[in-house]
Amino acid sequence: MTVAVTRCSIAVVAAIVVGGCSSGEEQGKVFTPADATRIGNVRPVTPGWTWPTKEDKRDAPDSKTEAQAESSDALLGELNKQTAGLVEIGEGGSRWKDNEKLANLSVTVFGSASDAHELMAPLNDFSRGWAKVGGRITKDEKIDGLGDEAWRLWSDGDGTEVTYHWRRGNLFVEAHVDCFDAIDEAARAGS
Repeated sequence: MTVAVTRCSIAVVAAIVVGGCSSGEEQGKVFTPADATRIGNVRPVTPGWTWPTKEDKRDAPDSKTEAQAESSDALLGELNKQTAGLVEIGEGGSRWKDNEKLANLSVTVFGSASDAHELMAPLNDFSRGWAKVGGRITKDEKIDGLGDEAWRLWSDGDGTEVTYHWRRGNLFVEAHVDCFDAIDEAARAGS
């Protein structure tokens, strides 16, 4: 199962890395709202796995629904409080789901690289919190060589989940892959 999830998450991440990997130095490119849309629409590609051909469209929550979610979700409330001053200038994303797996991609372009950097720690904490609610964290680590800064979280709950957060300049990307138990069962049956 771990190999399959690794391949899946790496394929999602590799598909949307913009302009190659950095050597840890700040990239000079400034990303635009159009970049968020373009990158956010990338479909996952994974050797040996079949992904849906059409994106799973979700209904966008209205402001009342978002306010209710924030008031009842302490993790979301804390994230919003910590990131209230950040200036977003564009966003994009997509969701791909079938009965075995889910891939979420969220891309945000900020007004500055420092605002994108300021999202990293609070969003990592938010993701850790949800991983603990749904199961257990199996790996939590910084990643070198992916963008200007990057982080990965592995967790187990109803299946194995992998979340990547990385930043390049003023661009912030979150890629999340959730492999439901059906994939794990199929992997066990084949061994």
